[in-house]
Amino acid sequence: MAKILVAEDDKLISGSLCEALKNAGYESHAALDGEEAVAKAKEVAPDLMLLDIMMPKLDGISVLWELKANPATAKIPVIVLTNIGDVDTISKIVEAGAVDYLLKSDQSVDDILRKVKEVLERTVRLV
Repeated sequence: MAKILVAEDDKLISGSLCEALKNAGYESHAALDGEEAVAKAKEVAPDLMLLDIMMPKLDGISVLWELKANPATAKIPVIVLTNIGDVDTISKIVEAGAVDYLLKSDQSVDDILRKVKEVLERTVRLV
């Protein structure tokens, strides 16, 4: 069973995603701020992370840089979920090492689950 870490400060969104992931057969874990996301990534060793950009304590792009700088977490595939779609932010997300990004406002939970499955299938073949 794949482990998914959901780093999202909105408790309603986080809870909905974690519940949907569990219902889809994944083990889900939640982090409500950037510092907790980095700590849980080290503790849980997720197979994939869903990461919001705008979070308290440490923003998502900083979380990405910290994960990629640590050999223990560097290979965790990260899908960024954000409502920020400007070119500069997307460039920073890609540069920091995200495998994909989704605009939250354009995605249903089913869309996110499909992307999770796609990225897991793609990254498992690469390992």
